[in-house]
Amino acid sequence: MNINIVKSNSMKKKTIVTLMFMLCLVAQQVAAAARFRIRVRGGGSDDVESGPLTWIIYGVVAIAILGGLYIYMTELKSLVLKIFGGLRMDDKTTLTKDQQRKMLLSSVSAAYEKVILNSLKTGMARTERDDYLKEHWDVDGHDSAINVLNDWKAACTKNFIPHIGEAFKLKEQQPIDKYLNDTFVLDKDARACARQIENAFKMMPKLVKLGIVKDETDFVRIGADGYYISVLVYLARLCAESKYISEEEMWQYVDAADEFAHQSLTSWEDYGKSYLIGYALWLGSGIQLKMQADVVKKLIENPKSPWNSFPFAK
Repeated sequence: MNINIVKSNSMKKKTIVTLMFMLCLVAQQVAAAARFRIRVRGGGSDDVESGPLTWIIYGVVAIAILGGLYIYMTELKSLVLKIFGGLRMDDKTTLTKDQQRKMLLSSVSAAYEKVILNSLKTGMARTERDDYLKEHWDVDGHDSAINVLNDWKAACTKNFIPHIGEAFKLKEQQPIDKYLNDTFVLDKDARACARQIENAFKMMPKLVKLGIVKDETDFVRIGADGYYISVLVYLARLCAESKYISEEEMWQYVDAADEFAHQSLTSWEDYGKSYLIGYALWLGSGIQLKMQADVVKKLIENPKSPWNSFPFAK
């Protein structure tokens, strides 16, 4: 399962940047050519710059720029929103308040990607969305979408937190290995839990420093369910928007995620912290964790955040 939710290097973004870079080079070459002609001819600048060849070159460059902007306008708008956008909400959504609350379970993933938080539509450009699903999740149709969504739905029920809590008590590697061997029947489950235990020990100082947890007891209390739930809802929204699954299928996954969320969590703050704990257990990256923590902080503390206007409770 590909869990790199935070990296969205769309091919269209690369194309836009490359296009603009090439156009800048062309414009620079045009200006250099004009200056060279002035020096060679020794004439006045007005005569050269008003010449038909110069204006033709400028016209070609202008058409190329306008054509590129027209072709990639949606992608360019999406890229600008990613760089400068804040928490995006759809004021004209037709969803009920309760349906919007469920959509907000994907808030951390959606806010990080600078897409709309509270509606079926994310506002992500079609080509960018399809590239993202294919490149990072290997999703390009109904069957692959269902497989990935079922994997994440199952992940919501596979909780290694109690075992991590036991590892915190044991502390040393040898007794931890013995505990895992005695606890798990399947070797793949033991290995998966061991990886999360390793990341838990590695990331605990960072989690405490960022104010996500107070200590190991707080870590175990909050758990990691928020991460799996957020990714499940976010992917369900994207797959439905790309018509890989039906709206009815999307709601089945969203409703299941909503049930999971309220089995162990009682507030948006703990939900956001739970997302960060799960993120740390999966990726074990301090730099990326800080970026995600900034998003959660904005969702919790910003007065305009939907987390401060929609209740977490059903």
